[in-house]
Order: sequence, then C-alpha cells, then structure tokens
Amino acid sequence: METAVRHSAREKLDRRGTWNKCAWVFWVAVLTVLALRPILVSHRGTSFDTYHLAGSHWLHGENIYSHWMGFVYSPAVAAFFAPFAWMRPTFANVVWRLLNSGLLLGGLAAVLRTNLYAGIKVRNFGLVYILLVPLAVGNIDISQANPLVAGLLLFGIAAVYVERWNSAAFCVAIATCFKIYPIAVGLLICLIAPRRFSWRFFLALLLLLLVIPFLFQNWSYVANQYRDWAATRISDDRRQWPIEKLPLDLWFLIHWVGHLPIPPKIYAMIQLGTAGALALFCAVQTWKGWAKNRVLIGLFSLASVWMTLCGPATESYTYLILTPAILLALVQSFDSHQPASLRGLVFAAFILQLLAATRASFLPHLKSFWALSVQPFSAVVFLVYTLLWLFNESLWRGGTESDLFGADIKLNNQGR
Repeated sequence: METAVRHSAREKLDRRGTWNKCAWVFWVAVLTVLALRPILVSHRGTSFDTYHLAGSHWLHGENIYSHWMGFVYSPAVAAFFAPFAWMRPTFANVVWRLLNSGLLLGGLAAVLRTNLYAGIKVRNFGLVYILLVPLAVGNIDISQANPLVAGLLLFGIAAVYVERWNSAAFCVAIATCFKIYPIAVGLLICLIAPRRFSWRFFLALLLLLLVIPFLFQNWSYVANQYRDWAATRISDDRRQWPIEKLPLDLWFLIHWVGHLPIPPKIYAMIQLGTAGALALFCAVQTWKGWAKNRVLIGLFSLASVWMTLCGPATESYTYLILTPAILLALVQSFDSHQPASLRGLVFAAFILQLLAATRASFLPHLKSFWALSVQPFSAVVFLVYTLLWLFNESLWRGGTESDLFGADIKLNNQGR
C-alpha cells in the first residue's frame, strides 16, 4: 500500500514536468536579482520615483499633476501609493517590485488553474512562465505598473470563467484606475454577462474612483486633483511628443512606417470603429452560443490587441499587456496540435516581441522606425492568428464545455 502511494505521488510529480520545476528556479532567481537591484544600485532612476513622489504629494495635500510628463494615473492611484511614501524609497521600491511581479505571476496561475486554455497540458504550465521572463523583466526592473495591470486583468478573466463576479469586477476596476483603457475589458464582459457583472463593475469603479479617495483627504483637494488630472489627460496628445517617445500603435505603423497621411480625427474614428467592431464581435459570438472558453479567450485576446494597437497611450513597455495572451495561445497551439500555419503565426508574434525586448535591453539607443515598429507589427500578426483560430470550428469541437456554456450565456438575463 505504501509503495503504491509513493508511486502515485511520483507519477503526479512527473506529470508536473521539468518545465514547471525550471520555472520555479528561473523566477526565484529573477525576483531575487530584481529585488536586490534598488538596494545595490540606489542611484538609478525608475518609474517608481514618480509613483513614490505622487504618494508623498497626496499625503501632504500637494499638487500631483504639476509636470506634463510626470504622474499620469488617477488621484485614486496616488492615494494607493501614499503608504509607500511612508517607507524608505529603496525599501518601498522593493515592495512595489514584489507586488508587481506577484500579481502578474498570480494572474497567470489563476488562468491556468481554471483550465480556460484547456489545450495546455499541466506539465507545460511552467513553459508559459519561462517564456514570460525575457518579456516581463524589463517592465519589472523599470518599476512600471504594466505587470500589475496585466495580472489584474488575468485575475479578472479567470474570475469571470469560474463566475466569481465580485472578484472579477474589482480586479478589472483596479486595472482601470491605473491605465483607463482596461475599461474596454470591463465593458466587453458587461456585454456577455450584463446582469451579473455590469452593476458590480460600475459600483467597483464608483467606490475606487469617487468614494475611497475622498475618505482619505480633504474633499476640495481631491476634487481639484481630479480636475487637474482630467485636464492633463485631455491635453496630452502623445503624437506630438518627441520621436523617441511616440506611441507605438496602429497610428505609428500607418503614419511613420507607412508614410500615409492620417488626420487625428480619422484616426480617432478608427479607434472608435475598432472598439465598436470588437464589441459587436463579442455580442455576436455570445448570441451564437459559442463555448465559454472560446468567448472569453476571444474577448481577452482581442481586447489585449486593441489596448496596445488602438489604445490611447501605447509605449514599448505597454506591450506587456499583450504578452500573456500571446504566450498562452502559443503554448496551447503546440500542445493542442493546431495547424502549422496557425502555430507559425503565433510563434512569429512571440519572436517579434522577444526581438523588441532584446532591443530595449541591449540596444536601447536603436530607435529607428523599423526597429520600433516590431511591437505593433507583432500585435497585427497576433490579431490575424486570433481571428483565424476563433473562426476555425474544427479547433473548438468536442467536450462538454460548449453544452455548458450554451446554458450559461442564456443566464445573462436571469442574474444570480
């Protein structure tokens, strides 16, 4: 009996695979180095300096938005960073990095555990984490908020899949407080689950943006900060920024790489039109009764593409928002033996992201238009892959998931 138990435990460990063990080693080493960096190289500036300063301004009732390229997040986020201002800057940076990394890795784990990407074998979960290392390290090292936002969106999608609506609403709402454009994910979920998600999502936004900040500072001060924040966001046209800081999005491909004149109003119409097309797509696929995982994977992948390719403020580091969708699709494409043409497309999207990360790390001064266009072009390639994948019926047949989802979608008008 004891021998059988040991044999069963050994088989379970073997099923977890070498990739999973390597992933643990990789990320423990990476996080150790990243946590030590602010201590060993304390003079190096990072994005956290801006966040820490905003938290300090909030604590002392000072103007947060005095610099046009400074703190760009909502006053609610400045309040979030206020506790960090009580800490020594170096220690606060370490805490922020670990929180940032933990949410990204935890969000990825949440999606994998829900079996949303059912084609990924358990023994290959670690491969997703290993492939994430070169694409995420730069963001974490510069202390950007993108890992936190990406992790929250992953948590939100996982929560929707298992119908934990309160958790889903708050995760997407917190991400929206940081970057604004994750609201696209929330609105799309409202389309597929209107009665169970909508009121929770808007209530979460109300609490986070308009209730909690006023509880921790003078009302007139908070109102003035919201006014200044709105004014700076409205006047901030990043297409007028210096060349090295231009947004790397669809406009960059059309205007700077393709040399096609495109008036701002026309591009704004393209942004709104693509958002409308994405909303229509989610509504139609829900109406057609697609499988639950098919709807959510489509929503997550296409929304990730839209946020980077057509969002209002896409920098090179912003593409971490797209990275989880690419990596999950990549590993699933090989594990589920998709056609070679599809695997080639998603692999190309990953390689392009890897090349961009390599350029940023080792050739930061290489900022020619062709080099900077790699990331938006990767988003275009992944968009093509996602559409071909979603509309290939043979890749979504079989299993009880589809039957369960047909009933689940119809519950949208029943509430919970």
